[in-house]
Amino acid sequence: MSMRQDGESAGSKRTGECGCRIDIRIESRGDVIINNCTTPGRQGGGPARPPGEDHVCPPVAPGACVPASLGAKPKQSRRRKLDRLLANTRVPSALAAGFFHMARRHLAGKAAANALEERTFGTLRQMPPELRRVLSCARDSFDDLTGAERDRLFAAELLPGIDQPIDVAQVAEAFAQEIVERVGLALFDDPGCAAEERPGQVRTPPFPGGEFPPAPVVVCRVNGLRTPFCRPPLSLGDYTPAELQQRCTVVIEAGKPKQICEVQTTNCPGHDLGGLCLRVQEVEAGQAVVLEGVNFSSVDTKVRLTSVADPTTVREVDAHVCGDEETPLTETVDGTERLITDSRVHDRLTFRLPDDLPIGLHDLQVLVPNVSAVPGWGPVLSSDGLRSLTVVPPSTARFQIASETLHAREETSPESIGSDEVGIRILAVPLFPDLTGGEPQSPNGGKPLRFGDVDTGETRGMAHLLFTHDQPIVGAALSIMGYEVDGEEAFEKQIDSFTDAYLEILKDELEKAGEALAAIGGISKLSGLGVKGIIAAAIAAAVVLAVNVFVALWAPADPIIEDSIGPSIQDLVQLTSVNFPLPLPSEHVTAQGITVKVLPLEKIPQQYRERRTYISDDEESRYEIVLRYNRLA
Repeated sequence: MSMRQDGESAGSKRTGECGCRIDIRIESRGDVIINNCTTPGRQGGGPARPPGEDHVCPPVAPGACVPASLGAKPKQSRRRKLDRLLANTRVPSALAAGFFHMARRHLAGKAAANALEERTFGTLRQMPPELRRVLSCARDSFDDLTGAERDRLFAAELLPGIDQPIDVAQVAEAFAQEIVERVGLALFDDPGCAAEERPGQVRTPPFPGGEFPPAPVVVCRVNGLRTPFCRPPLSLGDYTPAELQQRCTVVIEAGKPKQICEVQTTNCPGHDLGGLCLRVQEVEAGQAVVLEGVNFSSVDTKVRLTSVADPTTVREVDAHVCGDEETPLTETVDGTERLITDSRVHDRLTFRLPDDLPIGLHDLQVLVPNVSAVPGWGPVLSSDGLRSLTVVPPSTARFQIASETLHAREETSPESIGSDEVGIRILAVPLFPDLTGGEPQSPNGGKPLRFGDVDTGETRGMAHLLFTHDQPIVGAALSIMGYEVDGEEAFEKQIDSFTDAYLEILKDELEKAGEALAAIGGISKLSGLGVKGIIAAAIAAAVVLAVNVFVALWAPADPIIEDSIGPSIQDLVQLTSVNFPLPLPSEHVTAQGITVKVLPLEKIPQQYRERRTYISDDEESRYEIVLRYNRLA
């Protein structure tokens, strides 16, 4: 901020004859918006209210429909939040689209046309006047989006003309399509590939002759773990601990159980790397296996499964193929054009282990029709055989997921303005074997988890049960959303009450969509893929996006925690079993630009704990939540 010659800052002003002085000091890396409106309604010279609308004082940031309370930390503008979402959202939200369309119809005075609208309108009618004004403002923010922005963030099929209602079946269909596209992203990095196959480019080399020519089809990864057939070949030191077979035991140290694991070097159940055993993955019958490699050049590709215990037991299953369209087919080396057939190629396929596949160790081999009829290879191209998975029976175990603590490694910047006021909302949904979701679960009776006056270095208790189930599931979807908000009572009431109403409608949409999905056989486009854990993660991500879009359009609250967790039942089994080593630390970035770092902490019999760290560059904040996974039976 510039300084006047008298040393007074440009943001300093003397008011009245009493000599009152206001000093404004701003430290911000983003938007700075100063609003001196103090009373509802039109302020001298300001814009008039829209006809028929009872709008309040313009908010602290464009699109934020509640003014920040006195002493609040600076808030990001709506534009900043939306730009983040627009840059990182590849699949639009069905749930948020359904809400805003029904809200627009309600505010326009339309009569409820079906049971879903009646429940939604009933919730909206119960809002007090101040929250109805917030609802109107949120609607205005939605209407202010450009057509391209709206299509990017909201499912267009749920945004018809205002006179046309939407019903449960439409929401269910749009939500199912969103999940299909999210699964396509997770499996193939392509939202369209889960519903429609796409062959990879033909990378079949000329037949080299010889008794044992190199395999023209390469499998480099199985469920993300590398095989011994990657090109160029890997050295022993290149493999990670997660890719190696390990033996784990439990010892007692200082009166407490402790897991000890060591890499297996002899009697390898799978591939022997010459001193190290490559890992054999345990997969339930009926679940999916994802392969990545080279020359998956036909959608008629199959995978051959052979029982190691009984080699006469052979099954061939269909694969779902999504070829790499980005890596060039050839490159020029020393003036010679050559096929690219190494690990730069990311052809992907997934296949489902048959429900009646024998329990035990299996070899797998990819079989690809020779679509280009390269002579010498015969009608079918094959990969080398892989001994990398063992089939296990489906689990009927029961689990709980709980939170333990919240730790502020670094509160939001600038610290000098005051402490953080943190609000966290968590929503969990069980995924059943028919690919439908159960009733959404929320800790703290559905109310937000509030932490006032949080300073750097503080740890707060966060003992809450986040997820449990009493019937068989195939996965769990957890959505975790945390914001730096304001602590003033009136502000808190508006933020919490309005978000409570939204989440009530959101949970109703989820529940009704689940019932409708059950009626049409679940997410039918995915039923043959066996990707149940990925579906759970997709549901969690869909809920996070629906909430983040909603908050971005109206609330002066900055995202500092954003997470979606979707463990399959097999993931939960392995996480809580001391027979498996701790998973490796991992890291990813969310749609709102929050970096999530997952650090496994410990395993004891029937329990696993991890720390999830959330880093916001915009807010210069770093928060941590410790989660505990318990196996109950």
